[in-house]
Amino acid sequence: MQFTYHKYAGNTTITLEGEIYNHLFRSRRTRKLDSITLCNLSDTNVYIYTIAEIGKKSATLQLKTTQNMESKTPKGHLIWAMIDPKNIEKTLPFLNELNLAHITFFYADFSQKHFKLDNLRLDRILENSCEQCGRLTRLKLELLNNLTEVLQKYPKIAVMDFNAKPLESSLEIPFLIGTEGGFSPNERKLLSTQTTFSAPNCNILRSETAAVYATSKIL
Repeated sequence: MQFTYHKYAGNTTITLEGEIYNHLFRSRRTRKLDSITLCNLSDTNVYIYTIAEIGKKSATLQLKTTQNMESKTPKGHLIWAMIDPKNIEKTLPFLNELNLAHITFFYADFSQKHFKLDNLRLDRILENSCEQCGRLTRLKLELLNNLTEVLQKYPKIAVMDFNAKPLESSLEIPFLIGTEGGFSPNERKLLSTQTTFSAPNCNILRSETAAVYATSKIL
């Protein structure tokens, strides 16, 4: 782990309880003489704390130093049709490690409408990923109802589809990935004026594979 996430990192005094306490002082067996590095994922600072007191269920930390770290600026905007949330959850750490800036989920015509995102679970997945890879700022997530809303908010996008020119590594506009069922006839009409790219050297890609491919190609 590069650091431990805590939303109040930066405060002069912090009390650790619950899961984070158990992880640091029971699983990792942190000792009182050790320093603890915390980040809040809202700024690019790393906060170094000393341990003032360790109790049976909590620990009190005192801020020792603050270091502003050079952080690679997140880039890229993925617009991703809703698929099984389990597959999204498995893929999210890869996209976070690649330093993607923004994901917009939307319900495509071929999306299962009963699929729902667990925002608290996604936040925790991203927090764990940031702790492992050292990313200091959050990946932004949003959800829109359908493709029409997407195009109203983001009128100029690129689309991943079949039989198009190879994806450009210098692409600077949002890029859209559909479901594994592709796009409906109505969606194809809505996307008919948008730039289309494909992955020419790949086989048929699952939606989550296409998301990772496009993100890594662009970033």
